[in-house]
Amino acid sequence: MVKSMLNVTCTWDKESISANGSKQVNLLIEWGYGAIRKRKGNLIPKAAGCDLQLQFIPENGVSLLKAEGVRLGFKRSENGDCMFVHCGDVRRGKYRQAILTFSIPAHSSGRHTIGMMEWSWRKPSQEKRTLIRTDQLYIHFTHHLGLLSIPSNPKVEKYIKLNETSLIVKKALRMYEKGEYERGAFILTRQADELLIRAARSDDMDYLQEAELLLAIRNKWSGTFVSFTAYSSKVFLNKTIPLEDVRFTENDILR
Repeated sequence: MVKSMLNVTCTWDKESISANGSKQVNLLIEWGYGAIRKRKGNLIPKAAGCDLQLQFIPENGVSLLKAEGVRLGFKRSENGDCMFVHCGDVRRGKYRQAILTFSIPAHSSGRHTIGMMEWSWRKPSQEKRTLIRTDQLYIHFTHHLGLLSIPSNPKVEKYIKLNETSLIVKKALRMYEKGEYERGAFILTRQADELLIRAARSDDMDYLQEAELLLAIRNKWSGTFVSFTAYSSKVFLNKTIPLEDVRFTENDILR
């Protein structure tokens, strides 16, 4: 096994999966180089490596379905499917996360390998790619109902839930642009309500902050888009009003 200064942590959403297999198993991967550092001013952390790439070589029947947080690409090799995850550049003291979703076939009870992870990158001043780390990826299979009923790992669950925000905001924006303001507001409100419930149950301020962000977006968009429609209708119905005289007030935008 090849090890390096690239630190990698893998966390499954479930400690054990059914020995009958699972069509969706989530793995949180965190990676970075060196100790975590806080940015000072506008200084950008120094690059440790460029174009970090994770190659996943699966065991028979295992498939990497998707990656959230990074770009996902596939490449077929002579020995089977090799799946590549492009992780971008690596900067000293800066850590990133991604969720990998797997489909895993049935297996006998116990801890078994589902594949190999190979990490490679390019040095900032070089074009040649270098293998810097390899890891075997394991998971525990069981028929024990008590083990299967253990709740999902809260850290993995949290990342998946917070990662939904960008998709929810894009979906709501499309509704607002179509003039479906109530539907757009409902989408944002529903997601915010779910996050507030999680915040209350877990006492996690990150959920609360994400909910407040969604509600702020909803309030701003509701005021802005509705005001725009009202002004547009006024201009259309009263053509004596010059277009240059149409203005938004601060209250219209930030309501």
